[in-house]
Amino acid sequence: MKKVLQLIFIVIGLTSCKAQEVGGIWMSYKNYIIDINSMYTSGDEGVIIDFDHQTIGTIHTDSIIPIKLDFKQSKLFMKTDTLNVDFKVYGKDSVEIDFGRNMMHVFRPLNLNHKLSVDKSQIIDFLIDNDFEKINGTIDFGFSSKFFFRDEIFEKPNKKNALINKSWNDEGYWFVKEIKQNFFLIFTLDQTSGQNIYQIISLDECEMQLIQLQEAEFGIVKVTELKTCL
Repeated sequence: MKKVLQLIFIVIGLTSCKAQEVGGIWMSYKNYIIDINSMYTSGDEGVIIDFDHQTIGTIHTDSIIPIKLDFKQSKLFMKTDTLNVDFKVYGKDSVEIDFGRNMMHVFRPLNLNHKLSVDKSQIIDFLIDNDFEKINGTIDFGFSSKFFFRDEIFEKPNKKNALINKSWNDEGYWFVKEIKQNFFLIFTLDQTSGQNIYQIISLDECEMQLIQLQEAEFGIVKVTELKTCL
């Protein structure tokens, strides 16, 4: 992830034939391998570009970096770097950026019309304080308040919470991201699997409704809601 962030904060040349202005907040997910015969790095989804305020960041932290967008010259860049990276705009639907890791990042506009009347701490409390029905009827899990053990071992500054997978006797991680009063739930089912990214579209005392954006590679998680067992 560190290398990806270093590549994100660089001069980016747009290779689209004609500059197309896009607006709003876009996130990279459902990325794809460029060359299936070469090594690639997965798990780098969740890069966020705010085209209106010209900033870039990731779903993992609240830190953002200012960028400059020049649609007339078809360029997105930072003042402190000179390395060019391919960038393609496909209408209003997707933007593709090759960060040089054999994985094409595909950015899609976020639908931020699902504002909730609760705050982030209330969502976190709901997840920690409740027991939920098994995922797919088979995977018994729980959202823990303790830190993910790998983040503790490597002393990461932005620690995620532990997801306890009772079915596999393993531990993944989870966290909640807020963007303009819209909330996203990100979790893994064990310490090595990829991320699942969901947008939370509603929440009451018994149920959280979700839309899946990113399914983990080789994922088996199909979730549209988290129901409590009460």
